[in-house]
Amino acid sequence: IKKSNMAIELNPAGLRKPVAEQYPSRDILEVAYELDIPITFGSDAHAVKQIGFKYKELVSLAKEIGYTKCASFDNRERTLVSF
Repeated sequence: IKKSNMAIELNPAGLRKPVAEQYPSRDILEVAYELDIPITFGSDAHAVKQIGFKYKELVSLAKEIGYTKCASFDNRERTLVSF
């Protein structure tokens, strides 16, 4: 991911399932942070009511790890946005 200059999507889909954990796991997010890999937020929504599910919790987790910005994309161009 780092070599490809990509970002990781943090999403709550696993919180709606028996795994009861966001994707990717906290351990992976901590490694990504140490490697300076940006994150982006998603809902992995398959229904309107799932949009934004657990968003505040994901932001809190990202902040606990040390993230203060997330990646936003426009025409495949990445910008980092404070959250």
